[in-house]
Amino acid sequence: MWKTSTLLFICLLSLLSLGGMAQSAKTLPATDSEGNSKIVKLYPNPATSRINFQIQQHNNDKVYDIIVYNFLGKKIDQLKNVIGTTYMDLGSYYSGVYIFQLRDRDGNLVESGKFNVVK
Repeated sequence: MWKTSTLLFICLLSLLSLGGMAQSAKTLPATDSEGNSKIVKLYPNPATSRINFQIQQHNNDKVYDIIVYNFLGKKIDQLKNVIGTTYMDLGSYYSGVYIFQLRDRDGNLVESGKFNVVK
């Protein structure tokens, strides 16, 4: 029992150390902690039934995949060939923190972040 709680505590600390990787739509322009421009904005965060992913206009000629992982690192969902704005239905998601990765056509990691689901 204590091993599980210790593991969860370590994972929580790791996640908190990522800082504010996910930006809400209220922040313009979207930047990371180093001042670099973000490619994807997601909103609302926290979300209940649906979350929107918006690819920034200056990257509208590129196609991306969005992959979502749960808190334990298990792949939960994937959106392929994302251009512009799209959404993900959260009906089958449990409450908690999820990690997303934005990948280009070659599978290279372009950006990552997190979002919360509250039900």
